[in-house]
Amino acid sequence: MAIVGAMASRGSLRYNEGKQQRRQIIDTALILAEKIAAAAGVGLLIGLEREWAHKEAGVRSFAIAALLGTVAWLVSPYLALIQAAVIVAVIIVVNVYSISKQIPLEITTSLALAITNMLGILIGAGDFFAAFTCAILITALLSWKTEIVEFTSKLTPVEIRGILLMAFIAVVVYPLLPNAYIDPWHIINPRAIWLTVIIVSALNFINYVLLRQFGARGIRYSAILGGLVNSAATSLLLGQEVKNDADLVSTIPIDFMLSDVAMIVRNGVLVAIFSWLAGPQASIATLVALGPMALAATLIALVLFLRARKASHPPAQTMPLKSPLALRSVLEFGVLFFALTAIGGAAQRILGALGFLVVAVLGALASAAASSVLIGSQVRMHFIGAQAAAITIYLATAAGLIENVVIFYSVTRNRSLGLWLALYSALLIVVGALAVGALVLFVPL
Repeated sequence: MAIVGAMASRGSLRYNEGKQQRRQIIDTALILAEKIAAAAGVGLLIGLEREWAHKEAGVRSFAIAALLGTVAWLVSPYLALIQAAVIVAVIIVVNVYSISKQIPLEITTSLALAITNMLGILIGAGDFFAAFTCAILITALLSWKTEIVEFTSKLTPVEIRGILLMAFIAVVVYPLLPNAYIDPWHIINPRAIWLTVIIVSALNFINYVLLRQFGARGIRYSAILGGLVNSAATSLLLGQEVKNDADLVSTIPIDFMLSDVAMIVRNGVLVAIFSWLAGPQASIATLVALGPMALAATLIALVLFLRARKASHPPAQTMPLKSPLALRSVLEFGVLFFALTAIGGAAQRILGALGFLVVAVLGALASAAASSVLIGSQVRMHFIGAQAAAITIYLATAAGLIENVVIFYSVTRNRSLGLWLALYSALLIVVGALAVGALVLFVPL
């Protein structure tokens, strides 16, 4: 019986080993199939775009290049390097031949073909994420040629220098700053402040470029995008529009409210971005406080639009804004944010939350964006709570709404229109006050 049991045990062991070997073979085959399919898919994706662009190298060439890289890597990494060198050599020879025959060079397609081969190697090595990500980016860059050329052609030398300045302050200046508090009250952290300047400057520059690209399509675009960049300057522009053309009295309030919507949304987003590391409570509280204000402003704009939709909309004037990445703009924002951080922190320690609230609201008259970032930063450092942040950003936003009406009226001197805009803004402030009251009374944070 013992011998029979031992033989049965060995038989069972051999069966299990055979089963595991068969499973390993199947798993290996599935992995190989996945890699081959992925390589073919990457090549087809990029090649299809080249086919649509009517290039010589199309779907077949790119699919073969990707598969060649994958198969070569599966055989041997050394073979993959050799075939990559051969691919590059062939591309060079083809381009030299094109030059000798005075045929236009296909540099972009040649580079795309070489990179597709490298993506095949990445897939062979098992790095699917990098391969797929690069394939999507390459296809997007190839297909957006017209849009990218049009976009870059509209950039001015000042804006190009601003991009270089952004790279300098982010890559060179930022690492040199100390990442520690330099005061005994733990208020001033140079690297954290400079990081804030970098992020806000980048966001403002994106909005500024969008305004430059789309603002010429009409004043409505200018109002929305201008409100994201600088709502005070947008109010100035809208006032100048009315002053130059009195017929716009019926349509300008729509654009004014859209600018206010953009400002309210921007303030809330900045608070959420810079407070998120401390948890979502401040973001939720800010949404409760500012969300109804943005919704009310949108509804007012919609009602005004339905009443005046038959009116014509002239092209927008040039928005009186300077690049947020100009050296002076970056330094002005940096100094303002540094001052608000220092004064706000000191006021919070000496006078409590009330002192910080006063500083943030008064700072919003100079820059609502700086006050919004300051509020988010104070939440992140646990100096103020979520409800205090919501109340402060509400008051700062209300101050910005009032400032916009004052700027508009000072330009137009149109009492009737100014009163209507003041009424709309007052309605937004009341809605915000009710939301903040409900937040304090009913929402535990």
